Amino acid sequence: METATAFGPASVLTLHGQISEGQQPDPTGHALNVIVIQGGTSKNGYRYSEAMLQAITPLIEGAHAYADHAAKPDQFTRSVRDVVGFYHNARYIAPADTQPGRVEATLHILEAASWLWSLLREAIQLGRANLIGLSVDILAQWQVNEASRVKEVTQIIALNSCDIVTRPSAGGAFQRILHASSQGVSPMDHLQTPAETPQPPSTPTSSTGADSNADLSSSMSPDVLLQQEQINRLLRDLQLERAHLTLERRLLESTLPEAAQADVRRRFAGRIVEASEIEAEITAQSELLSALSAQGLIRGNSYEKPTVGQMITEAEKIQAAFDRMFDLEIDSSRLGSIRGFSSIREAYARVTGDGSVSSFSDRSVLGSIRVSEQAPIGRISEADTTTASFSYLLGTSMNKRLLKDYQAWPAEWMKFSSIIPIRDFKQQSRVRLGAFNSLAIVAEDTAYSSITLTDSAATYVPQKRGNLVTISRETIVNDDLQAIKQIPTKLAVSAAYTLAEFVYGFLSTNPTIYDGNALFMTGAPHNNLGAAALATSAMQAGVTAMREQTNYAGKRIGLRPRFLVVPPELEWQAMVATKSAGIPGSNNNDVNPMLGYVTPIVSPQLTNTTQWFLIADPREVDTIEIGFVGGQINPTLFIQDQPLFGLNFTQDAISYKIRHEYGGAVVDYRGLYRGV
Repeated sequence: METATAFGPASVLTLHGQISEGQQPDPTGHALNVIVIQGGTSKNGYRYSEAMLQAITPLIEGAHAYADHAAKPDQFTRSVRDVVGFYHNARYIAPADTQPGRVEATLHILEAASWLWSLLREAIQLGRANLIGLSVDILAQWQVNEASRVKEVTQIIALNSCDIVTRPSAGGAFQRILHASSQGVSPMDHLQTPAETPQPPSTPTSSTGADSNADLSSSMSPDVLLQQEQINRLLRDLQLERAHLTLERRLLESTLPEAAQADVRRRFAGRIVEASEIEAEITAQSELLSALSAQGLIRGNSYEKPTVGQMITEAEKIQAAFDRMFDLEIDSSRLGSIRGFSSIREAYARVTGDGSVSSFSDRSVLGSIRVSEQAPIGRISEADTTTASFSYLLGTSMNKRLLKDYQAWPAEWMKFSSIIPIRDFKQQSRVRLGAFNSLAIVAEDTAYSSITLTDSAATYVPQKRGNLVTISRETIVNDDLQAIKQIPTKLAVSAAYTLAEFVYGFLSTNPTIYDGNALFMTGAPHNNLGAAALATSAMQAGVTAMREQTNYAGKRIGLRPRFLVVPPELEWQAMVATKSAGIPGSNNNDVNPMLGYVTPIVSPQLTNTTQWFLIADPREVDTIEIGFVGGQINPTLFIQDQPLFGLNFTQDAISYKIRHEYGGAVVDYRGLYRGV
């Protein structure tokens, strides 16, 4: 997986469903079966796994059904007059044969919306069920697969709305990610072959065909002819709409400047064109611009423009100023010497245009920022953003600062622990298989004897940790920049220290592990607890005890320690014991066999001043496993600044939430030894 831009914000994804083909409407009720979403990769490059389909299913259950899209793309509250029904009996259908998994539900139309029921019933009876579609808006997290460049949806956060529309692309379609509505008449958005668009009857060229067609037309009733004409006209409208949506989608995906896009639109205005023709025109425009920019400048109209591809948007400049404010490095070779904001008030006024700081933002958005490891944060968006909300820009820079400080914090526990990604918060089991004894001798003409393996399992349940931090209007008005700049650093330290406490707690608390015994104990079955203070002789006894550890069959496996973990009080004693050429305090300056034998690790989280630990290399034997939900090792910073929700409305405050999700357990005691 790509870590540089792996995580994007929670953004609105518009998923399109359809009414199942071939079903007959219930004449006694107002219910229909609908397909909400299918698994696989959408034509816009978003992949929905079976787990994500299962996560969407409970959100659909009981959801309101609305008629048409909201009046505004960012409108999340709807009028009661828009309610036409509800969804129930939502269910996840597992994949079978060549069919992918999908989410289905029963759509119940209210009696007050009998007009919609009549429309649905007539569409199905005419065999045109795909004229009606579903548009489901959700908030979701995604990450990019470096190999395939597919954006894999990793978390479903919330359901915004579930609309019934005649053309799923209507209503601000290109201001959101619209799945497949730009690819065909069918509102389904996945890599299934769309239902072939019915074509109007072809015009015969032969006289015989013309006579036959005339005879056929003369035999039709006026009502049938009128209906056929309406269908043909509707099909042409659908084909035009399909071509228009395909064109707009490809222009949004391209890097063509607005002037070139406008020229392409003029060429195809009012025409039914294929995707290949659109692709060829966009390629030709791109090649022309590349040729013009080969010398570094585009000349004409009495002025010169920067090289194509090197233009810097206003949003990038503002984000760079925020980064400078938090003492972060920016790409000076591209962005130049952009000055950072000198105060939080200046930043707020620059972004919102509200010099009096009378409100937080006139264009608030709900966003979340996932921590990546090496690069800026990505957003799920098909449109070029030239302005951004104050809270999002501030949160992005705070997130970068958080990440920088978190990764700078010592995490030496990673050296002796196994780090793995886990998918969810369910109980994790790590099975330890037993071992075979020495192979038995098989005499001539004698059957082989059967043997079996025993096993045990270490289990743990990951947990969610986090806090809320708010930035009040008073903080902005008072221009308290230093207070805001300290927030990400302190959050980073808190998250790193909490995780370190969790890991070192397995050593200091001596927990009961998978076999029902304390981790460290003298004698069988663990034999990994010493009684001597830290010294070379005590360390040698620990090495011997680790060498004598056996497998399930009682065979010694010859482990050796690699790390010596001590509290701060024993740091210098550990250095002397592991770095002296002679045994400290010996009369004859005997050779120290522990010289360089292990690597010291000092942990401030260990508070017992006498305990010390020998730990084996986790690549040779399992020790402590730490699992991170979704593979997200770094903490996550979220933003909530909707003006009508939360503290922003009740207390004039922007909320920032930090979240860290992980769990762990000791999965094998044999690689761990404690002295005293």
